[in-house]
Amino acid sequence: MAVKSSPKTEPRSSVEDDLAELTSLLAVTFHDLSSAAPAPMAMREAMERSSLGKRHAGALLAVAAAEPVSVSDLAKRLGLLLSSTSTLVGELSRAGLLEREEDEADRRRTIVRVHEDYREAMEAWLEVAFAPVRRALERLSPQARAHFMEGWRVLGEEAALQGSIEDRRAGCEP
Repeated sequence: MAVKSSPKTEPRSSVEDDLAELTSLLAVTFHDLSSAAPAPMAMREAMERSSLGKRHAGALLAVAAAEPVSVSDLAKRLGLLLSSTSTLVGELSRAGLLEREEDEADRRRTIVRVHEDYREAMEAWLEVAFAPVRRALERLSPQARAHFMEGWRVLGEEAALQGSIEDRRAGCEP
């Protein structure tokens, strides 16, 4: 995809123009990222045997990127309710992809990590899956990277706020 010329030489675009471009960029980028690095065969087979879907792959990637991680921290990372995250973790654990254990410091907490049988494959998958993101961040100056990350945080906050509003309208708990 062609990169637009420097913003210093272009007139400022409107929020609506930026929104239109961002909508297109997000759709294409997420599609390209998700299809560029399929899960390793052993993991796909384990997921298929247990009838697990794409939502499980996202949770598995999040665990691998942060392991060991508590179920409550994983829920925050995924933007899901604790009960939904616990269900995902249970299904991934029964499929043999995750290991669960009590937190020694706080027995109320459950810690999860990728099962050792899949850890090496998962690390290799993460390296490939995150490579375009890593390269993009490396191409940015520290200041541009800080602005980029700030923009994503603001977008995340707005998405979470909108989700809370929609939950309240539907009569669900936030």
